[in-house]
Amino acid sequence: MADNVSLKGRLALVTGSTTGIGRGIAHGLAKRGCSVILTGLIKEEEIPGLLSEFQSKYEGEFQFIPSDFLLGETTESFCKQVIAEYPGGVDILVNNAGLPGRGPIESLPFKVWNDTLAVNLTAPFLLTQTFFPLMKNKGWGRVINMASQMGLIGGDGKLAYCTTKAGLIGFSRVVALEGAQFGVTCNAICPGFVDAPMCHSMVEKEAALKGISFEQSKLEFAEQRTPMARLVTIDDLAELAVFLCSEAASCISGSPIPIDSANMAR
Repeated sequence: MADNVSLKGRLALVTGSTTGIGRGIAHGLAKRGCSVILTGLIKEEEIPGLLSEFQSKYEGEFQFIPSDFLLGETTESFCKQVIAEYPGGVDILVNNAGLPGRGPIESLPFKVWNDTLAVNLTAPFLLTQTFFPLMKNKGWGRVINMASQMGLIGGDGKLAYCTTKAGLIGFSRVVALEGAQFGVTCNAICPGFVDAPMCHSMVEKEAALKGISFEQSKLEFAEQRTPMARLVTIDDLAELAVFLCSEAASCISGSPIPIDSANMAR
């Protein structure tokens, strides 16, 4: 269904779009004609290559604007820079940038808690607060928050991560209600284990412990953790994001949407 979606003329901002899931979602949107503001952690010398990667494949316009979401002040400065260059705001906001925030409650450093909260929850708040009224004025908008299956369940040693991802789900419901009469939808995608860098670090650790190859470890990892015995792909997530931006999804709003290879069905 997403293959028939056209987003020509739309402008998207995808945070954390220099790698992994965010980069994949940016490609998915660009493939449908969407122009994209890219942002994330990347070396300055790598920016031209990132832009060329998009400009050589797609018809939209692409720009990289640097960001640092660890402080509210820098997030606000980023928002002001985007508005200065695009006074009409963006049509699609994908709040994807995130930190893993690992550690049990009794030993979790305050800095880890604070940084995870800043990037995973405060940045989406400030970004949405900036662009939401402009979406309402246009009578159309899509806000997609990258939550997690861990926002719907819990996990030992993942206090900050689970808390912020659960917060994003509640956040999405309220934004959905406030945008309901203005053509603005807001949803939270809740991935399970994704074939992406965050999951790869866990696979690598298990491979080292077992003395097996990365690919064998990834296969065993998926078999042990998902009924489908497969990791969610970045393309899977990109296609879901594209669908949520389509007119076919115009009545889907305020929903936490699991995409987890049936993991939470057990």
